[in-house]
Amino acid sequence: MTVLATSDGRLSVWRAMVTGRAFDRAMCAHNGHWHESRGEEAVFIGGFAGLDEGDVIAPHFRGACAVALMNGVDPAELAASVFGSEGSRSAGYWRGDICPAPSRRTIGMFSGSLGTTVAYATGAALHLKLNSGGSAAVCAFGDGTANAGIVAESMNLASMLRLPVVFICQNNQYATSMPALTAFAGGQLTDRARALSIPSLDVNGNDVAALMAARDEGVARARAGEGPTFVHALTYRMGGHYMNDPETYRTTDEVAEWLELDPIDHFLDVLVDQGDLSREDGATFVAAEVERMSSIVSDAKSRVSSSVGDVRRSAFAEHMVAAS
Repeated sequence: MTVLATSDGRLSVWRAMVTGRAFDRAMCAHNGHWHESRGEEAVFIGGFAGLDEGDVIAPHFRGACAVALMNGVDPAELAASVFGSEGSRSAGYWRGDICPAPSRRTIGMFSGSLGTTVAYATGAALHLKLNSGGSAAVCAFGDGTANAGIVAESMNLASMLRLPVVFICQNNQYATSMPALTAFAGGQLTDRARALSIPSLDVNGNDVAALMAARDEGVARARAGEGPTFVHALTYRMGGHYMNDPETYRTTDEVAEWLELDPIDHFLDVLVDQGDLSREDGATFVAAEVERMSSIVSDAKSRVSSSVGDVRRSAFAEHMVAAS
């Protein structure tokens, strides 16, 4: 049963979207190079909500913090990991926004190169197929990353070996300043996947229910041993590529048009219509999360930086057992 089939499930998804954005906006206020994810919540929350414990996830870096929070990571620890301040789980050895601590379930962008998480998820899917039938790997990546060679190689391998993996393209329509409409040859992104014999779905990336339905279809195929699925989710990056982005490559009218399609507001309308939540209670929750995350992030930034300590000590090595 999909998580959206119950009132509690729908509320949990909406709250995860709100909390993720609140954390993201708090980071925007304290980091001029922060890559915000506002507007894309339906894709990265919908893409990874409600999966089984045995499934492996590899979120796109834009939204990775929200996915971590949804999965129970302490926001104070997460913020400290971004700033490398006291309280960071990694003691500043890696950035918590893109590289969570190694675990059996969550894959971060450990190489620092876009597209690698797609390859990692494909490798994880091979492991799942060989060792634990019935589980799936789900990964997300941006439209810019879709042009990386490693993505095509991973999808080809997944198709050849019928690996249990769902590829989600989080198309926010701009790779830095390059419009997606001018960056792709040969039709839609789903056409590329279909050329590799991968079943593919185009969905409204601002509709979390549509996204989750497509994701669930892919996961069901993966669990049944039917191989990979490609989901192309069209969404929009409401902010710049990073906080100091001058955004000279798009118009204010275009941004305003997409602001009207806010995925959090859209899903709140659904909750109100179904009697899950009043609009007033929704506004109260949003305001409370904004205040809470602002305080947490501000406090994390103000702390003294973690001591490097023994230079021979490797935080990654100490956690390698978790990733083995």
